[in-house]
Amino acid sequence: TNYVKLFKDPYFIVALKNTIQYTVVFFPIFMIISLCLALLLNSKVPGNAVFQTAVLLPIVVPLSLAGIMFTWIFSQDFGIVNHILAHWLGRPDLQRFWLGDTETALNALVAVGLWKYTGFGIILFLSGLKAIPSDIYEAARVDGVSPWQNFFYITLPNLKGSFALVGIWGIIQAIKVYDQVVVMTNGGPGTSTLVLYLYAWKNAFVFFDMGIGEAIAFFTAALAIIISIALRFIFRTEKG
Repeated sequence: TNYVKLFKDPYFIVALKNTIQYTVVFFPIFMIISLCLALLLNSKVPGNAVFQTAVLLPIVVPLSLAGIMFTWIFSQDFGIVNHILAHWLGRPDLQRFWLGDTETALNALVAVGLWKYTGFGIILFLSGLKAIPSDIYEAARVDGVSPWQNFFYITLPNLKGSFALVGIWGIIQAIKVYDQVVVMTNGGPGTSTLVLYLYAWKNAFVFFDMGIGEAIAFFTAALAIIISIALRFIFRTEKG
């Protein structure tokens, strides 16, 4: 009965839509940035140690604290984003009330998620890159293979397992988005950032309808499992 009620509840549909939208924006950017930065860290470039510290530091910052910090960054009156747009780039017309605008609030939350979680994605990709035997690259270099051919025919095929691991982890983080939503917008403005986990919490502990809250939580978990299995199938390796 609770599951039937869910799909008749317009707020649940909105929360599901927002969660999917968040995931669709977050996931590809997370994967691309994590892979690109892992490739950069895997190469011998000057200042690599400092760069590693910079990209991995957000992992240890609590997401609730990151939410407070980014609330200041996206502030309409004294936020650094609007300051850069107006005074550094000379584009005051691009200034926004980022967290108070229904068109930008969800994307601002995506930015926080990317800042927080990309470092862990980098670690997973980097471990996959380190596991690729150097002999393969040496043989390719002797055969005159170009860097792009190296990337597409050696690096990417050998990272299938890492793609599955990073992808599944990223999908789970996107679908269970909660902390920064509570701290930064609490689902607003209106219902533009209402997501599944927040709506489950509100039903259980604000409206005291534990049955509906549990149903949303189980549905969210099932959604994450289904997408994770699909990703595992897409990026399956010969070893399984």
